[in-house]
Amino acid sequence: MKLIQQIALAGITLILFSCSGNLNRLNVINARSFSEKQITLESWPDNPRDTDSLRSEIEIPISDKDATLTKLDEMESQLESIRKSESDSSWSGLTSKWIDFRNLNFKILQPDSLFIARSSVITKKWAELNVNLLKFSEEVRFGDALEELLYQSEAPSLSEKLIKSIIYTHVDDQIFINLFYPSDLTHQHTTGGTIKLIQKTTFPSSNEIILKCECNDVRYLDVFIRIPEWAVNPTVRHGNVKYVARPGEYCQIYRKWKDGDEFLIKLKN
Repeated sequence: MKLIQQIALAGITLILFSCSGNLNRLNVINARSFSEKQITLESWPDNPRDTDSLRSEIEIPISDKDATLTKLDEMESQLESIRKSESDSSWSGLTSKWIDFRNLNFKILQPDSLFIARSSVITKKWAELNVNLLKFSEEVRFGDALEELLYQSEAPSLSEKLIKSIIYTHVDDQIFINLFYPSDLTHQHTTGGTIKLIQKTTFPSSNEIILKCECNDVRYLDVFIRIPEWAVNPTVRHGNVKYVARPGEYCQIYRKWKDGDEFLIKLKN
């Protein structure tokens, strides 16, 4: 059984990285969210004015939806079709639309007071689309877009629930760290026991993140750390061991994790 799990994990790793140079090729990962109870966010506002509350104040009737909302709905619908067909050409078409939307419409996500409710509906849809795209493919660019919403957008867009659904994702004992935020994850290992991963950071004011491990026993774990496209000479170190970290890719750490392990992530050097 253990051998089968290792073969499956190796296969997923191969799928994830074999075509990293071709962003138009579809790589299906289908990572899953952890339960909210497994994740703790440090210093999250008690009553954040996120898009869930704003949307309850003003719903946009279907008949009044504009071209921007229609584009988002179309991309979401296309993603659902791709889940069934797994077509490279359809994926290329979807990502082209996504690039155009990100380049041309991010200004919409910076609303003035007159349009904050409408813009919040748009940012919420954009955030949910990127969550779904990231879990489906684990491509760094979708995490980068969520990072922009979390730290750069003036419009409230990411609720605590949404953050918990995407900050860490997993396929069995493969864990993806998709966003940098002071937090911790308690993972139930498939072979038994628990492993806690802890992020210590003041990101984005600092470009350094410390990743710590707490566990009662040694466990193999495959951890992927998102290295943003904007990173400059990024490094991931554990003592004197340096891991491969490239902008726009995930840095893979596959090893026996033990209590007290600590990794230093620098996104700019």
